[in-house]
Amino acid sequence: MATSNPIGLEPVEDSLKRVRTGIDYKSKIQPLVRICKGGNRIDDLEWPRCVTVDNKTGDIYIADCFNNCVKVFDSTAKYMFKFGDSTGEGKMSYPISLAICRSRILITHNHSILKYTLDGEYISRFGKQGQGELEFKYPLGIEINESNDDIYICDSNNNRVQILSQDFKYKSQFGSFEYPSDVKHSKEYIYVLDESNPCIHLFNHNHILQKSVISLGQGNQVINPYSFYIDNSNNILIADYSANSISIFNPEFQSIHHIPFSEHPTAVTVDNHDRVIVVCNHNVNCLQIF
Repeated sequence: MATSNPIGLEPVEDSLKRVRTGIDYKSKIQPLVRICKGGNRIDDLEWPRCVTVDNKTGDIYIADCFNNCVKVFDSTAKYMFKFGDSTGEGKMSYPISLAICRSRILITHNHSILKYTLDGEYISRFGKQGQGELEFKYPLGIEINESNDDIYICDSNNNRVQILSQDFKYKSQFGSFEYPSDVKHSKEYIYVLDESNPCIHLFNHNHILQKSVISLGQGNQVINPYSFYIDNSNNILIADYSANSISIFNPEFQSIHHIPFSEHPTAVTVDNHDRVIVVCNHNVNCLQIF
């Protein structure tokens, strides 16, 4: 897949070799790139719901919810291609969340999970509507445990997180949530966002609850979180839809910074250049890079 690097940034392969240090989030004030194009044309976004980055190439993958597809941009935010079959087994219906595992991308949508190659070729579908094992009611956030490639899925309307093996076999489940919408891993914890509270629950890797953080920092309460991201220093970046901001906290959940928006952010990630990448929706559908 052909890619290009942003002007003034080192090559992706060089950034992977250098030692990562803490990100200066307070310098993230104005976007380097801001693309706002709502609609159903080929490079438009219509209610973008999730964003993730292929760390090998720098390519940006966006779940374009109302266009029923995934759209791919290079590291300069130039549109490349889209995928999501309109019919058949690979058909997408309101894709919500994305997770990249090796050369594959997993997409939650409707009541099942789709698997595609990173080049947009359909591979398989798994899951169906229900309450049993490998059954879902509106799955939202999806995450890959890099240590063993286990797949964690927020089974939102079943109020749980399901765990599947890398070959998509049911392993276990945990939690009794109100509305789990996103899940992330660090070396120490599994973080689950319970959107209805709002609250972030921290579990150890035996899936035993360690603590729950509701206020997310005194005086810095999050109003309506849609999703979040854990960086390499275990800082937490939260896309706060109703507060029109990305709220950033250190590992102790003390406030570091807020990036304000005129739009409603739905998802955030960080690439290997320490750039914060955000998608927003509502009246304006945007991809922004800080």
